[in-house]
Amino acid sequence: MKRRRFAVLSGFGITALALPAACYNPLTPAYDPLLAQPELLSQIWEPETLVEIGALYRNLTPGERTEEALVAVLFPEAPGTTDSTVEWVKKRIRDDFREGDLVMLDGWMLSRTEARQCALFSIRHAR
Repeated sequence: MKRRRFAVLSGFGITALALPAACYNPLTPAYDPLLAQPELLSQIWEPETLVEIGALYRNLTPGERTEEALVAVLFPEAPGTTDSTVEWVKKRIRDDFREGDLVMLDGWMLSRTEARQCALFSIRHAR
């Protein structure tokens, strides 16, 4: 192989490897991982059950199958501190029950926020 051909092919190879890394733009915004932990449900269910329930919810709601979509609907205005985050999620769950925004999954009646948290939990634990 001649030097010129080697240089050209090497340039293409480096470009092919570097271009995807340079264009990588994560779609999922940063969020507190605590928001993906269903607090009450994790006290009564094993992590495997949370993952199963989350997978059920994602299968039932095609528009909320990805981490990006779930973060967008769950946490559009989430607070910054951990203490306020927990209280904020609890309030959303209470509001869901009050407003009747409920989901039936595997015989369990959950608030939509809890179901979404389980879905996000299932994605995070599938990694």
